[in-house]
Amino acid sequence: MQQVKEGVVIFDTDVIVRDSPVPYYYQLARYIERKIKSREWLPHQLLPSEQEICTRLDVSRTVVRQAMDYLVKEGLVVKQNGKRSSIAGPKYSGDLMQNLRGFYEDAIAKGKVLSTRVLDLKVIGASGDVAEALRLDEGTPVIMLKRLRFLDGEPTVLVTTYLPEHLCPSLIHEDFTRQSLYTLLSERYHLEIAEAVRTIEAVSATQQEARLLGIVPGSPLLLLKSVGFLRNGLPLEYYIARHRGDRSKFQVHLIEPAR
Repeated sequence: MQQVKEGVVIFDTDVIVRDSPVPYYYQLARYIERKIKSREWLPHQLLPSEQEICTRLDVSRTVVRQAMDYLVKEGLVVKQNGKRSSIAGPKYSGDLMQNLRGFYEDAIAKGKVLSTRVLDLKVIGASGDVAEALRLDEGTPVIMLKRLRFLDGEPTVLVTTYLPEHLCPSLIHEDFTRQSLYTLLSERYHLEIAEAVRTIEAVSATQQEARLLGIVPGSPLLLLKSVGFLRNGLPLEYYIARHRGDRSKFQVHLIEPAR
């Protein structure tokens, strides 16, 4: 049964086995981990303060801090200076580095509740990296679509997409709050990405990015850049996505080549 009192979870009293060879901090960490993974404790619920845990379990503050450090590294707990630690929200485990599905299709396939806020949608002149990625002359009209994507109600990724306007001119009039860009491109314009080149790197959130994503400035982000190509080799899409580092991880399936 879920144990909650005014938003703060309540610890059992028999968490620590005194005569066990397992270190106290690890016993405490695994206890909290089990509660989270069994969903007895839910995302955003608060943990007692360090002192409250020490008193209830009769352990030292060092034990509690070591346990919390372990849980933070595992992405299960969020620590904030001057505030109670809380249960972390679920992570998005994406396959975007190994298949051509878009974020919408990948999230839906994993059973996530996806919603979108469109921040900007307009035609601009391609410049710099955009012109280079899409193999266009600088100043060529491109459609820019900037969206904030939410998973299970939490802001998770900030993405800006660029497409050559001449390939899908009426796209500027579409409502992207509830539909997939890739599905629309396929069904209405008969444009499908056949291959893509993607890179990923770690960056820090700017003040504006942090405000939109609900995190602290300087927090880690996973920066994903992608250029998608049509079957004839022409670039169709260039996007830059900033995924919250505390809510995202990407997996790659490697296969040994046939000999």
